[in-house]
Amino acid sequence: MRAGVAQGGLISTVLFSLYVDMPTPLHHIELALYEDDTAVIAMSRKPTLLVCYLESYLNDLQRWLSEWRIAINVSKSTVIIFTHAGGRFIQPRPVTLLREPTEWVDTTRYLGVTLDKGLTWSPHINQVRKKTAQRMGMLGPLLNSKSDLSIRNGVLLYKQLIRPMMDYACPAWRSADRSHVRRLQVLQSKCLRLATGAPGT
Repeated sequence: MRAGVAQGGLISTVLFSLYVDMPTPLHHIELALYEDDTAVIAMSRKPTLLVCYLESYLNDLQRWLSEWRIAINVSKSTVIIFTHAGGRFIQPRPVTLLREPTEWVDTTRYLGVTLDKGLTWSPHINQVRKKTAQRMGMLGPLLNSKSDLSIRNGVLLYKQLIRPMMDYACPAWRSADRSHVRRLQVLQSKCLRLATGAPGT
């Protein structure tokens, strides 16, 4: 602790959990904590009740923040309602935190995963494809057919620098529609053809 702990490490996560005792949520509320990234999850079939549950917990959270003298940036906080496929709802009134309204959004990011209100995972997969294509562009000079890099090293670059980006948090979005996953599979095939020098079909 005296030497300092790098953010994102296991030790820093454990220390944060040990020393930061956030208010215990009541029924219909769950917390998802990872270091200083916090998601407050309310569950109800009625959007109006969701707002009530959230505001009830946020009131407790505000008192706790004041007691512990912890400042937060409300502008970075968002509110999203997840619905089943085809579900519709009337957007409820804004949820306030520290007397500031939070923004209702259709997509939000938590721990590097883009969540959309229908949990289709399409926006997340679009982001993954975009980042993967950018990285492939950077590695292009090493992986193209004119490069002297061996196939073994090309595959190693793919496994170390590209595949982890494509697979990140994949257990969470395993319920994505096949058409969305198919787009990732096509991109993966292109990456492997480039890394191995295999001819296209």
